[in-house]
Amino acid sequence: MTTKPIDTLAIQRRRRKERLWVGTIIALIVLFGSVEGWFLRFDPSFPISGNILLFALINLNAILLLLLAYFVLRNIVKLIFERKRNILGHKLRTRLIIAFIGLTLTPTLPLFLIATQFISSSLDYWFSSRVEQSLEQAVTIGQAYLQEEQDRLRHDCQVVLAELQVVAGSRSIIALQPTDIPGEVRNRHHISALFLMDGRNQILWASSDLAGPFRDLSSLPTNWPTHSVQFNPGTIQIHTLTLSDQRECLVARMTVQDANASGTFGPISLLLIRLLPSRITEKLVAIASGHDNYLQLKLLQHPLKMSHFITFSIVTLLVIFAAIWFGFFLAKSITMPIQEMVEATQRIAQGDLSVRVDVERDDEIGMLVSSFNSMVLDLRETQGKLAGAYEALQESHVELEERRRYMEVVLENVAAGVVSLNAEGRVMTMNKSAEAMLGVQPHEVMGKNYQHRIEKTHQDVIDSFVQSYHATHQAHLEQRIQVNLHDRPMLLLIKATILEDEQRNFMGVVVVFDDLTEFEKAQRVAAWREVARRIAHEVKNPLTPIKLSAQRLRRKYSDLLDQPGSMLDACTSTIVEQVDHMQRLVNEFSNFARLPRSNPTLCDLGTIVESSITLYRHNYPQISFSIEKDEGFPLLHLDQEQFRQVMINLLENAVQAMDGGENSVHIRLTQHEPLKIAILECADTGHGLSAQDKLRIFEPYYSTKERGTGLGLAIVASIVADHHGFIRVRDNFPRGSVFVIELPV
Repeated sequence: MTTKPIDTLAIQRRRRKERLWVGTIIALIVLFGSVEGWFLRFDPSFPISGNILLFALINLNAILLLLLAYFVLRNIVKLIFERKRNILGHKLRTRLIIAFIGLTLTPTLPLFLIATQFISSSLDYWFSSRVEQSLEQAVTIGQAYLQEEQDRLRHDCQVVLAELQVVAGSRSIIALQPTDIPGEVRNRHHISALFLMDGRNQILWASSDLAGPFRDLSSLPTNWPTHSVQFNPGTIQIHTLTLSDQRECLVARMTVQDANASGTFGPISLLLIRLLPSRITEKLVAIASGHDNYLQLKLLQHPLKMSHFITFSIVTLLVIFAAIWFGFFLAKSITMPIQEMVEATQRIAQGDLSVRVDVERDDEIGMLVSSFNSMVLDLRETQGKLAGAYEALQESHVELEERRRYMEVVLENVAAGVVSLNAEGRVMTMNKSAEAMLGVQPHEVMGKNYQHRIEKTHQDVIDSFVQSYHATHQAHLEQRIQVNLHDRPMLLLIKATILEDEQRNFMGVVVVFDDLTEFEKAQRVAAWREVARRIAHEVKNPLTPIKLSAQRLRRKYSDLLDQPGSMLDACTSTIVEQVDHMQRLVNEFSNFARLPRSNPTLCDLGTIVESSITLYRHNYPQISFSIEKDEGFPLLHLDQEQFRQVMINLLENAVQAMDGGENSVHIRLTQHEPLKIAILECADTGHGLSAQDKLRIFEPYYSTKERGTGLGLAIVASIVADHHGFIRVRDNFPRGSVFVIELPV
């Protein structure tokens, strides 16, 4: 998913501008819609200018809706491009917008359809023929009622005039007094008041119900109908008047011809007033006006439907577009912080902890962003602490690694063999000295139990250590043992240390063993050299006088004896021979005690071997002598005289170890390049050596021959040691022995 950096300030400015535009458009649409409704509430017959204004408002609303639709469509197009470009956050934004559109259309469209259908059916019902007939019948009934009341009042006016003339008799009705007029006349004809007026609208007399509305003259109407002199006598004029207390009445004015009346009063009129039910005239007028309005509105039935349809459409589109835009706005307000947080998270995943999301909101999103920034700050602080701890740990690791390497170097270079075992008896550590002493490879024993690698002959040694530990519970055990490892007798000093933790739980064992074989030999050689030196000093001095004395005795007394070869001659000869033998033995002691200091020079060991073998080939033709030399065998720094002595002693020892039969002596010269050593192997087919002989064969004065001095191989071992070499012996197969000399290259 591709992400691009967000200019938060620019986006916020653009969103504020867009919100301002959309808010202004919605406000204008609502305002213009209200003005349209205000026009529609009035008489639809307003002038042409009003129609033009209404049409202009509708067009303005349409234009504003188009602008709002433009903003919505622009956001939709942007969302489509974001989906195609796979911009971060488009999926959540699309879901939110679809949800808002669905939530908006679900109630709005049914409401629009129901409302338009309801308005259409209502208008159809309002302008139906039944309603029109009802209104026409109401107008007709009202007019008929009013006409009937007028006809009744006109009839009652004539009857009342006749009755008044009867009451007046020969007098003029002007001369009548109100008391002369019986109340039955009014009651019988439902007359509320009876007046006689002259041509100047002056009341000549009045008769009314004192308990009714005309109990005093102040309640009389002020807008009396103007009397026309053109009225003929007997003419009745009906009027509808409103009293001072807002009640309505019918007034019948009849011109009276009275022969007894004086002409100075002008035309005399008789007025009969009859109260109508409450505001009947106004209601009748309202009914008629409503009928007229109904007829006018019926002409505007289809325009009204269209007007309401347009109004509902505008409102519906306004709600839909506003909801969609609000969905975009809300989706952006939700997804933008989330998008910034996702980008910040990606930067954090890449190791950039300096990121911060700047969103100023006081809702849950703001709390989430604030918590995210706090988390990043904590991560940055934690990273700093971890970096410091890592540096300290790295330094400690380097120090420990240096110590480990130092200990490994120490262990690798220490002469003693070191082996460590864990609590399960598995080999965890083994240095090169231990590998060389035990003759094993690290991959053969590392991580494996020692019991799988130990020979059964050495199990007694392990058992003795275990018994000592269980008996004494000592943490340090020490023991000297003689073992034969790989056909090599060795004297080992074994030290075992028990490892325990702070809770004194057993963790394992560290075993250190020193090869004391050469050390023992050196001690013995040194001791025997001292013995040889003293013997040579003490024995050599008396040998010469003894030999001289024996020779003198033989010369002095040989002439006195009767015959030569007598007992004296035999005894003195024996004494001289034994003294010579002892002198040779003393000389060997002296040679062993005082070996000359070696003077090594670069020479060819093969040449020395060849010259030595040549001497023995002539002296021992029954023995097969052979030499094998590797190509590239190096020259060595050797003392030629001493190594010629070494070869003579080895060959002499091999010849003396052979019995009758086919015997051979084979000398092999090889080189071990990894160890940088030269190897000389002298193999014979003699009677061989026992294990005990192998252990002590290089000790002075130890010999397997009856008349051997035991100094030949001791001298060989001393010369090899002076040349920083090593000599050992092993069995030859099928019989005999092999003496192996290792010399540094």
